[in-house]
Amino acid sequence: MKIPTVLSIAGSDPSGGAGIQGDIKTIFAEGCYGMGVVTGLTVQNTLGVSDVMPVPTDFLYRQIDEILCDIRPDTIKIGMIVSTEQVDVIVGLIKRHGLENVIVDPVIAPTSGAAFASEEVMKSMIEKLFPLSTLVTPNLPEAKRICEIIECQNLQLKDDAQKQYQAQVQSKDISRIKIQPQPQSQTEIHGKAANLSAPELACFIGRSCGCNVLIKGGHAEGSSATDYLWTASDENIMGCTAEFKGDRVETTSSHGTGCALSSSIAANMAKGLTLEAAIDRGKGYVTSALKSDMHIGTGNGSIDHGALVRQ
Repeated sequence: MKIPTVLSIAGSDPSGGAGIQGDIKTIFAEGCYGMGVVTGLTVQNTLGVSDVMPVPTDFLYRQIDEILCDIRPDTIKIGMIVSTEQVDVIVGLIKRHGLENVIVDPVIAPTSGAAFASEEVMKSMIEKLFPLSTLVTPNLPEAKRICEIIECQNLQLKDDAQKQYQAQVQSKDISRIKIQPQPQSQTEIHGKAANLSAPELACFIGRSCGCNVLIKGGHAEGSSATDYLWTASDENIMGCTAEFKGDRVETTSSHGTGCALSSSIAANMAKGLTLEAAIDRGKGYVTSALKSDMHIGTGNGSIDHGALVRQ
């Protein structure tokens, strides 16, 4: 029997809800073989994160390289990265081994507690890691911060983007999911990250970094939790935006939702699903995990990683 393989490169969460621990639970629940490389150790529980200790760069390199020389993963999920040197190690190994299907969940900070990634780390990820990624999955606050960094660093869109856009008049549907209107140009976007809608943020990041982008809607206001996917299109330089609708789940157990979504997407892509189908499946997985409302600890408890399996 051949089982799909997924490698998670992320931080450790000793409370078990997120990070490597949450990723492995999700990957197992989705029917894949999960592997884990630790980028950093954290001191945390359901009340928040109080400290982070990075794994030394050479040890991180050895962890990843040892795995890749023996087991080639079908997909890779990347979570917490705590230094620019770690970014360089990961990028170098992706290139060296010619890895594909890389899902990046750019964790800047937990809901409560110490920050994970500094601005320099995020800048390095934007410039070096995002362009090698199949999908980047920021939440709404992370997406706005990424756009601000792109603007401040004057990271440019591809040289011919604006010229090609002049010849485009409309988007084409890439799936059964609703298409949204796109921003008009880089000039209209520049300097306005704070006021951009989720589809516009996805488009700006995607065009700037040359990767597909999924903006998670859990932090948006209102009763819905809709995610927006921007994908490049050969027919339309502005790309296409697909909408994944969902209702907001009121719960006190939401720790690990971002890790679970990106890991579920990675697992389902490892099984051969298309990007859109993997996201749709991931959305369902996280929704079920939230609805279970598993009460663990005295703070914001973990989602129920096994909820969908038991249905």
